[in-house]
Amino acid sequence: MKFKMSEKSLFATLLRSPWWVSFLVMLGVAGVAGAVLPEAYKMAGILGGFPFLVIGVIAAWRQRNALSAERIIELTEQARSMVWADFADLIEGAFRQQGFVVSRPKSGLVDFQIEKNGLITLVSAKRWKAATVGAESVRELLNVRQRDEANSCSFISLGQFSQAAKDLADENPVQMIGPTQIAQLLHDGAKAQRH
Repeated sequence: MKFKMSEKSLFATLLRSPWWVSFLVMLGVAGVAGAVLPEAYKMAGILGGFPFLVIGVIAAWRQRNALSAERIIELTEQARSMVWADFADLIEGAFRQQGFVVSRPKSGLVDFQIEKNGLITLVSAKRWKAATVGAESVRELLNVRQRDEANSCSFISLGQFSQAAKDLADENPVQMIGPTQIAQLLHDGAKAQRH
């Protein structure tokens, strides 16, 4: 059984927050423990803040190459103005930079087949400009995944995913790739083109 942290837990929230928030929590725990606990328990109380230090370090590591909010907006606007061929080339470059073997199926809902460590993911990206992605589009992609016996699938869109689409993705091996992740892919794809 694979352990999955609840998205609403304190540690999951801190992992999504700026790294320095975890360090502030750690200092707060240590400060309160040092101020209010009896001398015999102070060190144990102060060490109670250690998990927050670990979370802060993990968050800092994950955020080391994170894009600023301004850069995300800039890249998503750039994506909205792109034609498919340019967008697809950048996305493909980003996948390759992440170590995937990439192929482009000739037709259908799947725009990329990416493979890493023997795991195949089907990616639908042509509807990246769609305002809303509904459950039916996700269901169609899942049917193709099942037919092609792929391990998972991803749906790329700058628009909103309907609640029904999100619910369907939560119940199946589907990753919803939204504006922030698309901006990161474009950033990585542009970097791959420069090299």
